[in-house]
Amino acid sequence: MSNKTLLNKVFNRLLEQITPQKIIAEQCRYAEETLRVAQDSYDLSQYKNIYLLGSGKAVIPMAKTVQELLKERISHTLIVGPYPLDEELEKTRYMQSTHPLPSGQSLLAANAMQEELRGFGQEDFFIYLLSGGSSSLIELPEAPISLEEFQEATTLMLRGGMTIDAINCVRKHLSAVKGGKLALLTQAKGIVLVLSDVIGDDLHAIGSAPLYYDKTRFEEAIETLENASIFEQMPPSIQRFLIEGKEGMNDETPKEEQKHISHHIIGSNKTVLHKAKALLEELGVETSIIKEPMQGEVSGLARKLYDLATVPLQKRHCYILGGEATVTVKAEGEGGRNQHLCLSLLSLLKDEADITFLSAATDGIDGNSKAAGALIDKHSRANAKAKHLDIQYYLDDFDSYTFFLQSKELLIPGPTHNNLLDIAMIMIEPNTDEGDENV
Repeated sequence: MSNKTLLNKVFNRLLEQITPQKIIAEQCRYAEETLRVAQDSYDLSQYKNIYLLGSGKAVIPMAKTVQELLKERISHTLIVGPYPLDEELEKTRYMQSTHPLPSGQSLLAANAMQEELRGFGQEDFFIYLLSGGSSSLIELPEAPISLEEFQEATTLMLRGGMTIDAINCVRKHLSAVKGGKLALLTQAKGIVLVLSDVIGDDLHAIGSAPLYYDKTRFEEAIETLENASIFEQMPPSIQRFLIEGKEGMNDETPKEEQKHISHHIIGSNKTVLHKAKALLEELGVETSIIKEPMQGEVSGLARKLYDLATVPLQKRHCYILGGEATVTVKAEGEGGRNQHLCLSLLSLLKDEADITFLSAATDGIDGNSKAAGALIDKHSRANAKAKHLDIQYYLDDFDSYTFFLQSKELLIPGPTHNNLLDIAMIMIEPNTDEGDENV
C-alpha cells in the first residue's frame, strides 16, 4: 500500500470514528433517571419536563443520539442546523439556517431559541447541543445594526485572515444572543454538550458562547478589527456601536458564569488527533502528535511543515497536527485553508523530498469548495508539470480547488455533520521508492 493510499484510508476511517453518535455514546450514559456525562451525574427525576435544544453542524446526529438515549423523557426538541433534515424526528422542531454568513433564517432561529428559553420554569431541565457553525446559524444583531450590515462585517472578518477567537470577540459584542446573553433568559437548570471547533477548547469562543460568559470587552473588539486593518471598512452603524460600547453607552456582555448551566466538552480536536494516531499505529506507522496547533497564516505554516519534512529520518514516520490556519483571501478563486496549505507546501517541495501530506476539514467542507482538503506526495509536482498546471498561478489566484480538481488529489467525503477543526498528516519516508500518482 502506498503512503498516499494509506493516509486516504486513515482519513476515511477517522471520519467514521469521530461521528457525533459515537462520541456521545462514549461520553454519556442514562439509567434509572440518572444522566451521566463523563464524571458528572444529573438526577432527572426531580424535573417535570426535559427539553432538548441545539445549534451547529453536528446538531442533527447529536439530537438523534440524545433522543434515543432519553426516549420519552424528552418533552420537546428545538434544533438549528445548516443541512436539510433527512428524516422526521419525534416532537422536534427543526430550523434550517445558513453558514458561514447569517441570514433571515438565522434571525428566525435566534428568536425561536429566545422564546423557548424564556418559557422554561424551575421544574424544567434542558440540554443544549452546541457544535461548530452556531455563530452564524443563530444570530440576532444588536439594534440598530441591520442584518445586511452584520453580514458585511462577517464577510470582511472572514476574508481578512482573522482568527476565530478574534472574529468571535467582535461577533459577541454585536449580537443579542452570544457571549452568554442567551443564558440570561432562563433560570432553569441546564447542561451544554459541546463538540469543540476551537483551538484550546475555549468555552468563551465555541459558537460565540451563547450560554457561557464573555471575558472580552468592547475595546478589544475594536482593537482586533484595527489590527486586521478593517475597522474603518466596517459599516458606520457597527463602528458607532462599538465605540459607544467602549464609552459605556451600550451594555457589556455578561462577565460571570451562570451557575445553573454547566458545560461539558465531549469531543474536540484532541479526540481527532488521538484517534488518528491509534489508526496509524494499527497500520504499523510510527506516529507523533505535534502539540503546537495549526494556526496563523497558511504561508508561514507551510514553511514550518517544509522544515519538518526535510529533516532526515532513519525510518518512516508520520507527524499529525490539528487546528485551524487562516488565509487572507486576495482573489476570487475556489478553495479553502486546507487545500491552500497543501498547494503552498507543494510549491516549496523539491523533487527529491519523499513525503506524503494530507490536510482536511473534519466537517467535510473546506472554505467555499465542496472538498474537505487535499492529499499530495512526491509525485505531485511532476504530475502538475505534466498537466501544465502552474502551482504559483493557482496560489496567487487562491484557486487551490481547481488545481487539485485537475490533479485528482481532492478529498471529497461530503458534509460529515460534524466539526472538530482540521487535521494534517505528514508522512516522511527515508527512501524514495514509495508513493503513487493518485489516491
